[in-house]
Amino acid sequence: MATRSTRLGGLVRRLRLRRSGYREFIRGEGNIIQTDGALLSNVHVDIQGERNRILIGAGCKLYNLTFHLRGSDQVVEIGPGCRVTRGGQFWLEDDRCELRIGREASMVEAHLAVTEPGSKLVIGEECMLANDIDVRTGDSHSILEVSTGRRLNFAEDVSIGRHVWVASHVVILKGVSIGADSVVAAGSIVTQSCPPGSLLAGNPARVIKSGISWNRERITKSEA
Repeated sequence: MATRSTRLGGLVRRLRLRRSGYREFIRGEGNIIQTDGALLSNVHVDIQGERNRILIGAGCKLYNLTFHLRGSDQVVEIGPGCRVTRGGQFWLEDDRCELRIGREASMVEAHLAVTEPGSKLVIGEECMLANDIDVRTGDSHSILEVSTGRRLNFAEDVSIGRHVWVASHVVILKGVSIGADSVVAAGSIVTQSCPPGSLLAGNPARVIKSGISWNRERITKSEA
């Protein structure tokens, strides 16, 4: 457990940080890392830019996770009690991007990419993301209309509501909003939004059942 403040290529603040294998590479001024009793194991923070903020809530447990920030005025906010158990990457590029994760959310292994100025990815409280999850607000490269040279694929915000279960090997693309209490089946590629209480499946994913919710606990047939 460490309680201290230090400067490394900019302002870095740590509060009650428990860490093991923690690494920083920070270039730029006014960058802030703030934690509150979080456990960070094999976490790598790589920042190039100004006035970026990483805010990690009380009781978070983050393992094998990389924060990759390029640009200025980026915000990563992880609510209290969140867990990343196997690893992943939180990737923000350009300026003024936001990644916000609600309290008690859990992830096994996820790549969360927030790209293009002002883009946002919001994940609600008590969400559960399994392994090999890819969520993107943009495509990272430009698709152009040949006749005009106009770009066709600007970034769009992504929103995952409270208490959503995203199963393994799922891709969620730009502009998608997933309603609270929904479930995204394994292997789905989500390109369209859905209302609360939806079961999504397929490529592209579609609603195959409505009016559902889910529970982290396995309920046996005898209990049903």
